[in-house]
Order: sequence, then C-alpha cells, then structure tokens
Amino acid sequence: MFSEKNISKYIILTPIITVILIAFFTSYFFIQTQNSYFKEESIRIEKKYLIKQKNILKKEINSVIHYINYNVLENKNLNETLLNNEILKSKILKYIETIRYEKHGYIWIHDTSYFLLAHPFRQKSIGKYDINLEDAKGVKITKKFINETIKNPNGIFIKYYWQKPNLAYSSEKLGFFKLYDKFSWVIGAGLYIDDIQSSILKNKKLLEQRINKYIRFVVIVSFLVILSIGILSFIVSNRVNIVFNKYKQNVIKKEFLLEDLNHNLEKRVLKAILEVQSKDRAMLHQSRLARMGVMLSMIAHQWRQPLSKISAILMELETATKFNKSNDKLVLQTIDTSNKLLVYMSNTIDDFRNFFKPDKEKIYFNINDAISEAFSLIEASILNLNIDFEKTIITNSKIYGYKREFAQVILNLLSNAKDALEQNNIQNPKITLSTEEINNNVIISISDNAKGINDDIINHIFEPYFTTKDSFKGTGLGLYMSKIIIEKNMQGKLNVVNEKNGAKFTICLKAKYE
Repeated sequence: MFSEKNISKYIILTPIITVILIAFFTSYFFIQTQNSYFKEESIRIEKKYLIKQKNILKKEINSVIHYINYNVLENKNLNETLLNNEILKSKILKYIETIRYEKHGYIWIHDTSYFLLAHPFRQKSIGKYDINLEDAKGVKITKKFINETIKNPNGIFIKYYWQKPNLAYSSEKLGFFKLYDKFSWVIGAGLYIDDIQSSILKNKKLLEQRINKYIRFVVIVSFLVILSIGILSFIVSNRVNIVFNKYKQNVIKKEFLLEDLNHNLEKRVLKAILEVQSKDRAMLHQSRLARMGVMLSMIAHQWRQPLSKISAILMELETATKFNKSNDKLVLQTIDTSNKLLVYMSNTIDDFRNFFKPDKEKIYFNINDAISEAFSLIEASILNLNIDFEKTIITNSKIYGYKREFAQVILNLLSNAKDALEQNNIQNPKITLSTEEINNNVIISISDNAKGINDDIINHIFEPYFTTKDSFKGTGLGLYMSKIIIEKNMQGKLNVVNEKNGAKFTICLKAKYE
C-alpha cells in the first residue's frame, strides 16, 4: 500500500513502468503501422513494377512496328533496287528474330491465318499452320492470341504458361500482342511472371530491411529512454526523500503551532465578532445621527414659516398695546392664531417621529403615498431654495415591502439632489421624479440638473463612509443604507447614471398584486 516508507519506490517505479508501457504500445502500434505500410507498399510496388513491365512490352512491340514501317518506306524510295514484298518480309522477319530484351524476352510473329512466321526458338515450326499450339495448361494459345488481337488491333495483354528458353519447366508469362494490318501480322512479345516476381521480391526485401531498421531504432531509443528515466527517477527520489523529511519536520512544528492556535481560536473568533458588532453598532449609530441631523434640518425648515408668523403676530400685539389700541378681541384672536401655529408645529414633530420609526413587517403599499410622505418632509427645504420640483406619476402600482424604509430612500435621494444643487450654485435648479411600470416592474427615477457625479467616483458612491459632501454635512452612509434597503430588504435594484445635465438615480422593484 501507499505509505511514507515506500514513497521513494513509487517515485522510481512509476515513471519507469509508465515509460515501459508507452514504449511497448508505441512499438506495437509502430510495428503494426509499418506492417500495414509494408503490405500497402508491396502492393503498390508490385502494381508499379507490373505497369513498368507492361510498358516495356508495349515499347518493344511499337519499336518493331516502327522498324517495319521504316523498311517499307525505304523500299518504296529505292526504285532501282526495289525488293518484292516476300523478300522484304523475309528480311524483316529475320531481323525481328534477333531482337532480345530483359532476361528472357524475344519477339514472335503469326499471320492472321494462324501460320507461324517468326520465332527465335521454334525454327522448325516456321511457315507451319500453328492453330493447335497449346501451352502448359492445354490452352490453344495461338488461336487465342490471334483471335483476341483481331478484336483488339491496337494491343492486348494475355496471360499463359510457356517454357523458358533452354529450361525444362514452364512458367506463367504475360504477353502483349498487336496487329500490323498492312501485312496481316500479329506481333507478340512476352515476359515471364516469375522474372517479374523475383524483381518485385527484391524490392520487397529492401523495403522490409528498411522497416526492420526503423523498428530496431525505436526499440533502442525506447530502451535508452527507460534507462535515462530510471536514473533520473532515482536521483529525483533521493532529492524528494530529503525534501519530504524536511517537510515532515515542518509539519510536526506546524501541528504544535496549530494546536496552540486551536486553543486560542475561540477567543480570537469571539474578539473578531465583538469588533464586527462594534463596527456595525457604530455604523448604525452614525446612520441614526445622520437621520437625526436630516430630521432636525427639515423640522427647522418646517418651523421657520410658522415661527415667523408667530413673531409677526406678537409684534402686532405689542404695537397695539403701546398705542393703547389693544383690546380683548385682538388678544383672543392673537392667542387663537398662535395656538393654531403651535399645534401645526407640534404635529410636524409627530410626523417626523412616525416617519423615522423602523418598520416591523412587510406590507402592500402604494408607491405614490410613500413618495408623498417623503416629499412632505423636504418640501419646505426645496421651496426655500427656489428649486423647481416636477413629479410625473404614470402609474401608482402597489409594491410589497417596508413602506417607511422605502420613503426614507426617496427622502434621501431627494435630499442628496437638493444638496448637490445648493452646493454647485445651479441657476434654475430642478428636480424631476417619475414613476412608471414596465413588464410588471415599477421604475422610480429621480434626476437633477446639478452637473452629475464625477466619473472617477461614480462607482464608489454606494460604499459605506464614502461622501462628496463636506464632513459636517454628510457621513457617507445615506446611499449605502439606501442600497441595502432596496436590494437586500426589498429584492430590487438601485442604480445611478450620469445624463446630459446631471445624475439620475433609478429604483426598480417588482410590482405586486394582492
């Protein structure tokens, strides 16, 4: 089994066995491939050589016909010593009988009436009717030669069995026959197949020797590779043992350290949890302080006008008293008006307190109602800065979630737009809020003309503690908390893009149907 003790053996043996297997299968497939190649190449060589021999036969016959035509033409040109046809034919036939080619090649001629006219090794049969001549298999070959050649005057190949010159046995022979129509001669030439086969066999042996050489080369290379891998594996194994022992010692040391770490891990984890909780509480506290600051700022804007009215009423009462024009009716009227303004201011505090209470459960609510509640808290601030506010409600769909938290997000986005317009001193400041429903999704868009957000920081504005405002105006938690409310608490999307004149925040929530 695999263990620390025999790991070095595995390191040595594994590559050696792998290389042996690879060498074996490589050699096997190489030999198989070479054998297939040898068979295919043998067939190709045999066909090529046979074609070559056939071309030799054609060439010899065509040379004979060319020789005959040449002599016939010369005989016509020499009018003074013109030979008659029989003498001319005899002269031509005598020359043809002397022609030799290859090892046992010669030319013979029959006429179309089956008479033998020329043959270097059958002189006794010259001029005789040769139709009954049979080969070693009993086939009447003269009849076959002449009949097939008459059908194919431009040449035909025929196989038969015939005795070699000066030898007692017969061999298969390939003959080529062509008709010389002017003299009605059938001219034949042949080559013995075993002569062809011996040449083919010689070429096959050369091919086989070459393939065997390749196989020996592969085997020797495989052996050298195995030997090299074995030596290399032995060296590597020794090095691995040294490294392994060092590693083992390090592992033992790490185990002691790990045991010590495990003892203190629980304390460290607890400490980390307390630190995270402390950070979360600090972040929540800062968020609450930021909300409180926003709330106080908005209350101040809401109270500014009623306080101014109360001050004016008291000044009017004071003036009337100084000039002795005060009466009970004026005093009661002043008290009544002041009480109404004080009730309004008290109700304003209740509205803000209820608005910032945390939601306990999700409910179905109309988005327009939540938007109106948020806008009512910042309306005085917007009007005080002469900001043009445009609200387009295309749909008043219901959504499912935390109504107050959603309203706080709207309030935060409107407050940010207001601050950006004020900070950049925008002429003709404007905030646009619109809602619409697309494919069962409610889209709420809030945009301004405050010149947009710098491209270098637009991807960071939703990160905690990241702010573009002065330190006394922002904590960097508003957009971070808004994104958490929309995306984690209400499973929606909150994104921002820069448009031509300013930034556009888009909230996408799933429309709900009861």
